[in-house]
Amino acid sequence: MKILKWFLFVIFSILSIISLVVVYLMYTNLSFIDYPYVISAIISALVAVMTYKYKLK
Repeated sequence: MKILKWFLFVIFSILSIISLVVVYLMYTNLSFIDYPYVISAIISALVAVMTYKYKLK
């Protein structure tokens, strides 16, 4: 179970970082924010924090 917890944490953290990079690139190159990527980054970050804080029994 501990491996699954860290696997999910890493996957959701990477998804959050990729989404934020896409938002940054879209804003710097085209001067607008693509909101589905912002929402995806926020949700992925929240799920990553929840999996990190989850206590195994």
